[in-house]
Amino acid sequence: MLLGRRVGEGAAAIREGDLYKDAPGRWIIRPYRPGDERAILDLFRRVFGVDRSLEHWRWKFLENPAGLYVRVVETPSGELIGHYGALPVLMKWGDRDLILTQIIDVMVDSRFRRGLKRPGLFALLSESSIASIGTPGRASGGYGFPTPDHLRIGRRASGYVSLHPVQTLVKDLNSPNASRGKRTWLVTVEEVARFGVEMDLLWQRCQRALSVAIVRDARYMNWRYVDCPDATYTKLVARRRFGKGVAGVAVLRLGVADRRIACLVDWLVPAAATSVANALLARCETVARGAGMTELHAWFPPEAAPRRLLLEGGYRLEPTIYQFVALSTSPEVSVEWARERWYYTMGDSDIY
Repeated sequence: MLLGRRVGEGAAAIREGDLYKDAPGRWIIRPYRPGDERAILDLFRRVFGVDRSLEHWRWKFLENPAGLYVRVVETPSGELIGHYGALPVLMKWGDRDLILTQIIDVMVDSRFRRGLKRPGLFALLSESSIASIGTPGRASGGYGFPTPDHLRIGRRASGYVSLHPVQTLVKDLNSPNASRGKRTWLVTVEEVARFGVEMDLLWQRCQRALSVAIVRDARYMNWRYVDCPDATYTKLVARRRFGKGVAGVAVLRLGVADRRIACLVDWLVPAAATSVANALLARCETVARGAGMTELHAWFPPEAAPRRLLLEGGYRLEPTIYQFVALSTSPEVSVEWARERWYYTMGDSDIY
């Protein structure tokens, strides 16, 4: 199979199973192999000018409970010159659970991007990786939060569909006019070290009202927020004094990029549990103030109940540089159907 006819003569490749070989023999696109990670991190440093730890890469990709979806570009000498990282998650999609991927860390060494005809190797790497991810039994689609530059590339190379611009909900915690939230003695909030079976039960209660959302069970929440090696998250659970089990969960990151900003990176509260939501949000603000944070930020899509809760609580909307995008690799995934049904938070991205 010849892939890449539409991306220019210099980018054509021959498919052999799960491999894509450059016809002139300059490189091969293949799945990740154990031991590639050090070369991937070196490529990341060359392309983005950022150092990432081996522990971070292994946590993000190798320890991900939803699987491993990584492809690389290798030269005949064994040098890695390209990487396509897709971060899989188990997603509730209507009445079923599907695997979708967040598309991240797509990169090609600048020497090889300049040496091929436009759009070249970057587009072919994206095209072939999506074709591989979309094979039966693998992922049914993807999503992401690209910046404008990456959005332009992604539309051309990956087929992104823009769903809406991402907005941040912001509250100035130290403003004299800032409300202090609604507390009630009927709800208690405490910090936990890990999530257990009560998280699974909370997800079962909440997921009935969510059409499209990451499955926020204990396995996912522990991987995402407890086991992350280079970020610290505060995990808060709310309980009703005369009830059983966990009534709501919030996750905070206190400080980002040396800024005194707290981020409400995850939130799961039953839609009708207003008193629980108010008490949990008030505790989040108290914790953030106590840690010396000046603002609390959050992401929720336009139709989400938590967005209305925060707006009623004195938060304002500010634009971001990010767009929320999605793509389908299977007939069972309709991006248009999901446009106003998709629930996400800051933690659904790999930015926070």
